[in-house]
Amino acid sequence: MSYRAVLSSSALALVERTADLLEEPWDAQVLYPGRTDYRQTTFGDYGLLHFHVDAEAELITIYELVWAG
Repeated sequence: MSYRAVLSSSALALVERTADLLEEPWDAQVLYPGRTDYRQTTFGDYGLLHFHVDAEAELITIYELVWAG
């Protein structure tokens, strides 16, 4: 048996913002002064995510997500 996933509009907002960050990871606020590789951004109406940018590996790692919606 194979399951399907259906994403609500709120979940799609997270996917869309993540896709945007893959193109422009610096388009977010610096989370810690002096550490431009740690960032935060919003998504949807009530979402906040924290992520790390590894420019050498061209990788973003989302390590914290707050979703009040």
